[in-house]
Amino acid sequence: MNLVAPPPRQRARRGHFGLTSKKIFDSEFVMKTSRSLSLVLFAVGLSGCSEGLKEFPCAEASGVVLCEGKPVQGAQVYFSPKMTGKTAEVGKPGFAFTDEAGRFILSTYGSGDGAVVGPHIVRVTTSNEFPCNCVGEETRDLMDVEIVADKENEFKVELPKRTAPVQKNPFDDVEEKK
Repeated sequence: MNLVAPPPRQRARRGHFGLTSKKIFDSEFVMKTSRSLSLVLFAVGLSGCSEGLKEFPCAEASGVVLCEGKPVQGAQVYFSPKMTGKTAEVGKPGFAFTDEAGRFILSTYGSGDGAVVGPHIVRVTTSNEFPCNCVGEETRDLMDVEIVADKENEFKVELPKRTAPVQKNPFDDVEEKK
């Protein structure tokens, strides 16, 4: 008696999800898969838009930043909404740069749209190049204000005086070697 095992059957190699290499490169399969994937991505994208960034009501807000009574040019002004009540949703901070007269117009969701209605903490940062005896730091709360709808929200922000002398940058006097 001859006990020889029959040759093994050749099977197509199957990858993940039971797909064969022949099936993966089939143009009909590729078209159906890409259409399905496109529809899924489109649906996910739409669902993300419906619950995106919540826009809170805004009111126009502007003002001036002063240091010892003089306008501060190029300062960054932040109006950060304060939490009120039991909700943690407060809205996006308003932001502006001051012009040469120290004036600013806040923007939150669009250019010049103001700040979210409600209470805010005001912070101002200045560059080290501003020759002034005042301090502007983004971590220092300068004042609490209330942004009110349908009202003129005009603010005068006075920077506090420096308690320590201005530190000179030691690299300012170093000449570049050629």
